Amino acid sequence: MKVGVVLPVYHQEREYIFECIESVEKQTFRDFKLVIVLDGPNDETVTAINEASKLLTIPYEIVDRKVNLGISPTLNEGFELLLDCPYLTWISSDNRHDPNFLERLVDTMDQASKETVLVYSFYRRIDQHGTPITYTKAWYEYVEHFMTRKKEEIFQNCFIGASFLFRSEAFSKAGGYRGDFPNVQDHDFWIRLLQHGDFVLLREYIMEYRFNGRYALTTNIPPEQLTMESMASSIDIQKRIGKLPKVSVLLYSHNHVKTIDQALKSIFQQTLSNFQIVVVDDGSTDFTPDSIHLTHDFRMVPLLLNHRGKAGSVQLALDYCIGEYVLFMTGEDWLDPQALEQMVLRMETLPSQTDVLVTNHKIWYERRDRLFPGPIIQGSRYEKNAFKRTSQPYAVLYKLKAIQKDLSGVSDDQVVNHFFSQHANAENMHWMNMALYHKRMK
Repeated sequence: MKVGVVLPVYHQEREYIFECIESVEKQTFRDFKLVIVLDGPNDETVTAINEASKLLTIPYEIVDRKVNLGISPTLNEGFELLLDCPYLTWISSDNRHDPNFLERLVDTMDQASKETVLVYSFYRRIDQHGTPITYTKAWYEYVEHFMTRKKEEIFQNCFIGASFLFRSEAFSKAGGYRGDFPNVQDHDFWIRLLQHGDFVLLREYIMEYRFNGRYALTTNIPPEQLTMESMASSIDIQKRIGKLPKVSVLLYSHNHVKTIDQALKSIFQQTLSNFQIVVVDDGSTDFTPDSIHLTHDFRMVPLLLNHRGKAGSVQLALDYCIGEYVLFMTGEDWLDPQALEQMVLRMETLPSQTDVLVTNHKIWYERRDRLFPGPIIQGSRYEKNAFKRTSQPYAVLYKLKAIQKDLSGVSDDQVVNHFFSQHANAENMHWMNMALYHKRMK
C-alpha cells in the first residue's frame, strides 16, 4: 500500500464516527490501508466503530486496546503496522474528509522534491452539529495568514493544521510521537519532523475540522495550558538540538495594544540577531494578543496567559528563557537598535564573576499620544538597595543562571527591582555608560 492511515479513537460520539469513516470510504484514492486503534474507549464508542467499519471496502485493521494510554502511544502503535507504506497520515474521529483528500495530498507529495517530508493543506471548520463556521472572506484571509509560514516558524506556532501527509522514512528519523507533551503531540512532532526536511503547502480546502465537540481537546483543555505546553515542547527541542540564543528578552505585556508593536519591532531590528523573545501577555483585555499573534518570527515564544499579575507571569515566563543572558522589558518601552549587541560585547569582556550589567535608560513622556524627551537615568546610581528608590533599574542584562526566580510575596510594581536588589552588588555588577533602553512614562 502507498499510504498508511491511522485513526486513533478514545470516547467519541456515534454520529461523528460514522461521518468520519464514511468520508474515508468515499476517498477517490484507493491505494491505502486504515488502522483503527481503540485507546480504551467506552463501550458505546467501541460498538460504533465496529458497526461503522463494516462500511469499509478498503483494507483495514482494528487494534482493540482496552487500556487508555493517550494519543502518542496510540499513534505510534498504529504506525508500527504501516511502516511499509511510503506515506503516512492520521485522522481524527470527529472530522470529515473530502473525497479527494488523500488524492490531492498524495499528488502533491509525488510532485514535491525528495527533500520534502511533509505536505499539508488548508481546512474548513464545522461546529459540533456539522454546521460550517465562518466561511467568510475574513476567515479565508486569516487561514492564509496563519498557515503560510516559513519552515523555521514551526518553533513559534503550530500552523500545520489537521490535513497533512508525511513520509514514513522521516517519521522514523524524527522518532515518532512523544508522550512528554500529551496535549500538543502534533506540534511537538512537526517541530522534530521539520528538522529532517522541508514542507509544501497545498493551498486547497480538502477536509472539515470539527470544533466544540464534547470530547475534543480544544473543548476540554484550557487554551492557556495548550499554549504553555506547546511552547515547552518547542523549548525542549531547541535545547536538544543545540539551538540556543545568546540573549533571552523577556517582554511583559498587559493591555499594551498601542505600544506592543513598537516594542517588538525594536527587538527584531537589533543588530544582534541571535536572541529569543519570550513575550508573556498577562491576560490583556484589549487587542494586545492579536498583535502578538500577527508577529511571525521563529525566535519568539508567545505566552498568552490568563491574568495572574506581573510577578506571576514573569516567574512563569523565566522557565521558557534559554539564552545565556536575559533582559527584562515591558510592552510600552523599546530598545536602541544596538542595545543587545553592545551589552553582550561588554559582558563578554568582563570577569567571569560579573552577573549583572547595568546601563542607562532614557525617559520619554507621553502626552496626548506624543512623546517628549526626558532625562537620561544613570545606571551608576543604583545600589543593592535600589528597591527603595523611585526610579527603577531598566536596561539591565543578567546572566540567566544567576537569577533566582522566586517572586512569591513580590508586588507587581517591584518585579524589576526585586531581581536587581537580589543579584546586584559591587562584586558582580558592572556599569556601562550608554543609554540603550527607552522608558515610556505617562
